[in-house]
Amino acid sequence: MLISDPQISPDGSAVYYRRSWFDRDADEVHGAIRRIDRNGLDRAFTAGTNDRLPRIAPGGKAVAFVTERDEQARVYVLPLDGGEATPLSEGYPKVTALAWSPDGKRLAFAATAAHDAATARIYHDEKTGARHIRMLPFKSDADGLLDGARKHLFVIEASGGEARRITHGDFDVNTPSWSPDGTRIAFCSRIDLPEAATALSDIYIVAVDDGTLRRLTSGTGPMATPAWSHDGKEIAFIGHHHGDDGGGRFDTELLVAPVEGGATRSLSAGLGRTVGDCLAGDLRSGVAPAPVWGDGDREIFVQVCDDGSTSLRAFARDGTGTRVVAGGERHIYAYSIGDDGTIAIAYGTPTVPNEIALLERYGAERRLTDANPWLAEKDVVAPERYRPRADDGTLLDAWLIRPKRSRESKPPLVLEVHGGPHGAYGHTFFFEFQILAAQGIAVAYGNPRGSQSYGHAYADAILGDWGGIDAADVLRILDGALALGTFDTSRIGVAGGSYGGFMTTWLMGHSDRFAAGVSMRAVNDFVSELGASDLGWFLERELLSKYADDAGRKLFEGSPMRAAGAIAAPLLVEHSERDYRCPIDQGEQLFTILRRMGKTDTEFVRFAETGHELSRSGKPRSRILRLRAIAHWFVRHLKPAGVEPVANEAGALFRPLAGEGDSG
Repeated sequence: MLISDPQISPDGSAVYYRRSWFDRDADEVHGAIRRIDRNGLDRAFTAGTNDRLPRIAPGGKAVAFVTERDEQARVYVLPLDGGEATPLSEGYPKVTALAWSPDGKRLAFAATAAHDAATARIYHDEKTGARHIRMLPFKSDADGLLDGARKHLFVIEASGGEARRITHGDFDVNTPSWSPDGTRIAFCSRIDLPEAATALSDIYIVAVDDGTLRRLTSGTGPMATPAWSHDGKEIAFIGHHHGDDGGGRFDTELLVAPVEGGATRSLSAGLGRTVGDCLAGDLRSGVAPAPVWGDGDREIFVQVCDDGSTSLRAFARDGTGTRVVAGGERHIYAYSIGDDGTIAIAYGTPTVPNEIALLERYGAERRLTDANPWLAEKDVVAPERYRPRADDGTLLDAWLIRPKRSRESKPPLVLEVHGGPHGAYGHTFFFEFQILAAQGIAVAYGNPRGSQSYGHAYADAILGDWGGIDAADVLRILDGALALGTFDTSRIGVAGGSYGGFMTTWLMGHSDRFAAGVSMRAVNDFVSELGASDLGWFLERELLSKYADDAGRKLFEGSPMRAAGAIAAPLLVEHSERDYRCPIDQGEQLFTILRRMGKTDTEFVRFAETGHELSRSGKPRSRILRLRAIAHWFVRHLKPAGVEPVANEAGALFRPLAGEGDSG
């Protein structure tokens, strides 16, 4: 079971949250809202199969939520003093955000608006699928091929009636936040920004009565998740002032801007860590929660990613300091704060996929949920942390999972590389790693330079040098793991996705240390990635190379595809047809070229109807098949003792693993 979006009642007596599960027959992820009291009584709150965004009314007398039925999303309200949930809005293709007004009389929500041909950049002919595209972007890995419709802001009375649209134009509205007096709403959006700018966004304020729009920030970076102070004087949000760069080279900061105009100030710049959540895993993906103003507006609460952990911190409004509210070696991925100061946190660890805990205002913490009791019957292995040194002495960060039931003194090992490149591994759960360990294969993973959560200098060290400093650091992480135990150095594998897929392909073509590899949703050819990806020109900044400067020659020379001829070890290429971040041709090219070179130990696992986020949010069966294929490939080529490989025939990589039962 997956747990997300905890929302604590104002008096701290209960937490409402979304619990999701895999429906194997429908091949869908379903979810409903549950309520758990502070004493641990956990019960169903909604009965749907796609209910989400629980939002508790001020005063705690009702809960609003979004449910999807018949391919339409609607806002519902359920009074807590008795009665049935009633639909408050008409149906929309998508509802992406929901927020109560401070007086509890209205709700604001972001939903798909009617297509406006006069301002739209795209027209979609539904009968044929043809599109008339007038500018960039025209696709998104999150939303697919765009149709020109936008998500705008609507307001509706909590007692019912017709929703009133209050924003208009060729832009999307995200994360609305009401002013304390209920007259205005702050949100983040991209309005009138350069077409080629992929990361820039601003904070806007719209008047609820007449839709008058005012920009609060000035296009200096990616600005998101606004939160209005209780006194109505300032808005806190997350972003930075380093321009059109949202990939993670720069630490995002906790910023505060005066509502009536004035300089934006950073409360976290001196910390040297990223505000928000950048930890990689294979359970979930999504947007970090907005900052939360504490009692009396003296502090602002946000997530901070630091040395492979995501904690909850409070920053003094006057800039005098910060304190850790909930920390430890874990991944706090969501939180909610009650009016009485009680805090609900959703967290995971390397051995705990996800749980909800209650943090009392006096500091005591206790776990409320027991989401996955079945794991007690499985061999879940806690990783061992180690800190190897780079070639120049820089301290790196890494973890090793040893197989719990290995039948040999020198087991094989797989080196895993995260994506980004500015993501980060850390103290969070990874099914992929645990499944490999269950096959008798050790797993080493870590954060080479380029990774987030260690400060800007660490993340920015690989600028213009993909395949250089980062590749050397990855190999030092491997060396550090080998120094911790006895492993068979003739049976070392390498795997990774996205940028990790780039690094896998790169290392396979530039090193002879690996006996097998799995390159997933990789960037293999920088030139085609630049034009075909939804964010391809991100590479020009990262690699300090513009296509226009030399017709792409430098990009071509630095691509892993240039060294494909040197790949000698067996390689499994994995990709998704609906991947618009690293399009399918990246995998197709690599597979086709290697096979045409006669490299018959190259195979291709290709998924349909899923995007770049397959491992975290893809169709359930595709996610299962992906994990099976990775494990079977390494069992076949690394040969852990006591584990029988599947037959070398079509479809074998999709067969259930030992101990999986009748999962089919």
